[in-house]
Amino acid sequence: MKSETMVTYPGKGPAVLIGALLIVLSTTVPYLTLVNAFLFSGIIFSGAAAAWYYIIHHQVRLSYAQAFVIGAMSGFFGGVLSVGVEYFLLEVFAYRPGLESVRLLVDWGSRMAPEESATFRQLLALITAPVKITVMDLVVSMLLTGAIYAPFAGVGARITVLVLKWQARRGMP
Repeated sequence: MKSETMVTYPGKGPAVLIGALLIVLSTTVPYLTLVNAFLFSGIIFSGAAAAWYYIIHHQVRLSYAQAFVIGAMSGFFGGVLSVGVEYFLLEVFAYRPGLESVRLLVDWGSRMAPEESATFRQLLALITAPVKITVMDLVVSMLLTGAIYAPFAGVGARITVLVLKWQARRGMP
């Protein structure tokens, strides 16, 4: 019996790119960033979309591990691209993606716990403080963000395989 040690993913580039671009959108578009406040759901959805595209486009079955790899790749590259886009927006337009969402969450938190309003305001002040980013900070942030997003996107890809297998068992289109 031959053991499969190296799994290849021919044509995975477009699927990974779709997942990565969805991550960039969910982390930079105003108010859309709120979706990630709920357990990184935008990141998870992006990994799911990447796996779905790969499976449907290539008409292949993926194991959970194979799907996780494709999702994780889109999560890593999406995290790297996301930080790059955020840096560009900050440097060129002095715009910090997600700030509107943070303000909404702080306002909501202040109303929910009025006795903690000062704490929420201090948090907002820390987040909105001017920041200067060095090249080393940028590179480290890209790598760490990619490493954090990768497993979440991988879980999303596994969910896609689970749903597609469930649909296949039920005979659904």
